[in-house]
Amino acid sequence: MTYDDWNKVGNPWRVVEAASESEAACQSALARVIDTMLELKLDCRHKNPGFQPFSVTALAGEVPGGGGRSDQAMLAAQRYHPDSEWHRACAFMLDRLPRRQAAAMMLQAARIRPEKAGESEWKVTASQMVKRQALLLRSLGMAEGVRPYESVEALQKCARRARTTLRNWIAQQEVRSAA
Repeated sequence: MTYDDWNKVGNPWRVVEAASESEAACQSALARVIDTMLELKLDCRHKNPGFQPFSVTALAGEVPGGGGRSDQAMLAAQRYHPDSEWHRACAFMLDRLPRRQAAAMMLQAARIRPEKAGESEWKVTASQMVKRQALLLRSLGMAEGVRPYESVEALQKCARRARTTLRNWIAQQEVRSAA
């Protein structure tokens, strides 16, 4: 299977299990782990994701499929809940990485290339990312205890070390034990 084929596999654990035998699966698992780590840092930092300030019984008795704001919120809360086995494993690995390396990897993962459409604080060149690193690290919740990156090369070197460490953990099947 190719990298793209592994990206289409729905269960991330299946990709991780194949990572020790296939370089394409290992690369896909690495991308999934980093994406989940980024999701945890940007989207799931608050305590009750998906829970809405209204009762799930508010629309009881309505025609199925009509109005469904509450049941859609429940489905979203279940699907994106950061307490799944996969999310816990990714969070554990992120915590195991040296903080500076993890921050560099997260900065690079969150970056949006300037030629893309739209506006975002993450739409920066590599040199702009180094200049704005304090602000961007605060957005990730990773500003404390991270020594500033002196240059783009220093940032890239730290991120590469973090990805190499993760790739080794994935290849050695340490992801499953982290859960």
